[in-house]
Amino acid sequence: MSAALAQRTLRNSILVVGARALAKLAVFAVLVLLWRHLGAEAYGRFAAMVVYATLAGIVADLGLQTVFVRDVSRDAGAFDRYLANLLSIRLLLAVLALLLLAAALRLLSPALAPFTLGAFALLLTTSYSSLLRAIFYVRGRLGYEAIAILVEAMLLLALTLYAVSHRASWDAFLWVYAAGYLFTCAFALALMLFRWHDRLTLRLEPGFVLGLLGAGVPLALGFTLTTVYAQVDVVLLQLMRGFQMVGWYSAANKYVDAIAWIPQSAMGAVFPALALLSTGTRARLRTAYEKSYKMLAILGVPLAVGLALTAAPIVRATPGAFEQSIPALQILALSIVFLFVNNAFVYTLTAMNRQGDFTRLALLGLGVNLLLNLALIPSTGYLGAAAASTLTEVALFGYGWWLLRRRLHALPALRSILPVLLSGAIMGVVLITLRGLPLYALIPLGAVVYVAGLVVLRALDPQEWAIVRGGLLRR
Repeated sequence: MSAALAQRTLRNSILVVGARALAKLAVFAVLVLLWRHLGAEAYGRFAAMVVYATLAGIVADLGLQTVFVRDVSRDAGAFDRYLANLLSIRLLLAVLALLLLAAALRLLSPALAPFTLGAFALLLTTSYSSLLRAIFYVRGRLGYEAIAILVEAMLLLALTLYAVSHRASWDAFLWVYAAGYLFTCAFALALMLFRWHDRLTLRLEPGFVLGLLGAGVPLALGFTLTTVYAQVDVVLLQLMRGFQMVGWYSAANKYVDAIAWIPQSAMGAVFPALALLSTGTRARLRTAYEKSYKMLAILGVPLAVGLALTAAPIVRATPGAFEQSIPALQILALSIVFLFVNNAFVYTLTAMNRQGDFTRLALLGLGVNLLLNLALIPSTGYLGAAAASTLTEVALFGYGWWLLRRRLHALPALRSILPVLLSGAIMGVVLITLRGLPLYALIPLGAVVYVAGLVVLRALDPQEWAIVRGGLLRR
């Protein structure tokens, strides 16, 4: 991996991650407003409906977006043809997703069925906004992605404040979220028409689309399995224990979601580089894979340790939060480091065209998660769901490492990040020792101790420091 490519990739990662960090503050403010306005029961209904829309929305993609980013990153001349066909086929797939959504709600959650139209609006706008914003990644124009992220979040906050002030019911917030995604669609289309002067056309070439589906369906199967195992706990909680427990568990999950986007955003920026390197020598791809794994570990370790040790004061400091969410959050926090580094396995396998391996990885996750939830939820409720989620990420780590060992490289999973783990342990000891300090002092202190540990223990080699300096300082 060349230094220039590594630095450009790092800059793109920092840009998107920074924008999402700011946007997440606004999104978290939205969640606080929802918790205070709706309460656990109504918020549980909203969260459950979002899950149903997310699951049905898988049908609207079928892996085509990932194929689009991967293939057009390799051949920019294919952009117009890919986009024209994907814009068309996605509309047809959305209709199929609507039928699936309506059937699922009628069968599994009749109480939510009257609100199907709002869920479909969320599904449709989410689907098209994700496709159109993928153009920013393909073209390497992530400054526009940062703008879209920030404005979308601000619009969501403003509309939520308006809805809360008018005492809106829980289903109104489905339309509020859909409006935010609709802005992103309009923004991307405006850039394409007036900034880049693209010719926006709709085209449906059956043979071409079938070829894309041939490459995309294995990915779609993997993403389907991944999405299902990530959301099935909410469905099972709703069926077995009711909407209130869904509210407690979903609220705890939102604290994890507030940082779980970091590896996805970082690897989303890295993915075009991985796709490009996968066409060259294995040595360069191995280097990029190792650096990605290490980068994600450096980010994930302090967040996992810090959130696990400060879960109670964080929840209690959040207006409108539910006290019952604290033990679930402490359990879920342990999964963060695995959730981070597992993204290195997923994106590397995808860049290598190893869709089958990705599908097997996702199938393992679904199987483990489903079995654990069925075993734990009846007796321990939402805490069992939290434990199942954490144990599933551990299982995915082991299998993902083994798959990449066979296909690419025997990554020294512990030795390569041992200084990172030691730095996290030192930070944890400091947080436990000084746990009586107020939260606003404890968090920055932990961060300083962790960074100092990385420097003293030489967690980064000279080449990695050079990449970091170039990524941060070069314009």
